[in-house]
Amino acid sequence: MKLLVRIVFVFLLFACTRQVDNSDIIITNINIIDPVDHQIIPDQTIFIRDGIIAEIFTSVENVEDMVADSIIDGTGKYVLSGFWNMHTHVTWKGDLDKSVFPVLLSYGITGVRDMGGDANILNIFKAQIKTNPTSGPKLYGPGPLLDGSNPIHPDFSEAITDENVDQILDSLYNKVDFYKVYSLLPENILKRISAYSQDNNIPIAGHVSEYITPTQAAQLGYKSFEHLNRIEDIRSDSAELKSFITAAKKSNAWFCPTLVIYQRKVQIAEGQDLSHPLYNKIDNNLREEWQRAKENREGVGSNPNKLRELISIFSEQKELVKLFYQKDLPLLIGSDFGGMAFVYPGYSFHEEMHLLSQIGVNNYDVLKMATYNPAVYFNITDKYGSIAEGKAADLVIMDKNPVEDIQNTLQISTVIRNGKPLNYIKTN
Repeated sequence: MKLLVRIVFVFLLFACTRQVDNSDIIITNINIIDPVDHQIIPDQTIFIRDGIIAEIFTSVENVEDMVADSIIDGTGKYVLSGFWNMHTHVTWKGDLDKSVFPVLLSYGITGVRDMGGDANILNIFKAQIKTNPTSGPKLYGPGPLLDGSNPIHPDFSEAITDENVDQILDSLYNKVDFYKVYSLLPENILKRISAYSQDNNIPIAGHVSEYITPTQAAQLGYKSFEHLNRIEDIRSDSAELKSFITAAKKSNAWFCPTLVIYQRKVQIAEGQDLSHPLYNKIDNNLREEWQRAKENREGVGSNPNKLRELISIFSEQKELVKLFYQKDLPLLIGSDFGGMAFVYPGYSFHEEMHLLSQIGVNNYDVLKMATYNPAVYFNITDKYGSIAEGKAADLVIMDKNPVEDIQNTLQISTVIRNGKPLNYIKTN
């Protein structure tokens, strides 16, 4: 009888033992957050090799000869696929890779959709990141804004006219991932850009022009709507809003609200202290621009009507985002760093997540918007957006559970980019 028990024990021991290859990183006893299926998978071990998640299994299994360059004890910690900031500006100056990229990575942002800058800088950064992935987040971008004949931001816009529209679209085609359309494009030019986009399989995204309605923009095939500007104008018109939502669903449009910029406008007008340790890491030119914006906007606080208007717009934006969430319109998370004063790189992305949680978005869904939705948007779910064997090892390890409190996304202990653990700034 004792022999039989011994034989059974030895059989079970070998049945629960894995033979594993050497790994670059092994994370043990970690809780994997799956925001798509709204679940946490406890006590998992993750093997990372050559920038890829090689194996995942329950930590109670025995592992023979566990060897790695780095072994991370994940006991009591939580891991997510890396965050994606889907509205930021990081290609308007050629040295932002040195000042901004490390900050983004330290806040767990391993993917970025730039929303307007310089196409040449965009491609220099892309080439650099391809050679050395730990130097920055995975990057997509449109190059310059496409705006009307008198652009709002002439320094990084192309002034589009009937005469040059095809030439400019052709010149950008092989340099950019999509076209960013802006606020002063006439309807006839937008139609030409839309037709070019569809004929050449390159998306358009951006602002609703002052010369068309939101429904027309959806019908023209906007892949994403930024800031929800102009859409707030139709919130009180139930018929028009219904028409827009129908058109947006039909065209599979996405929405990137950037609520934090509307909050900032109110905070600056009220004279709130918006200092942050990151302030001294901001580009000097941008800091000067922020101070000018602060001086211009602080006077608004003495005008009760103007302040009430800013507060009302912020409230309307929150209600609109809440409605779109309830209507199952797909949402992305962006902060508009570089486009709004005192919106900080990295940190303000987490502020945006907190705002979404505050208006009633389930924390699992906030995390899904920050990780999985961008991979769906870019059609790269085979490699990004979730934690699974065979996917890219872009990971964020947190000391506390962000499902319980979304602000725990700031409790970052380790960021892994392309299978390499990075030095990080403690972000809590």
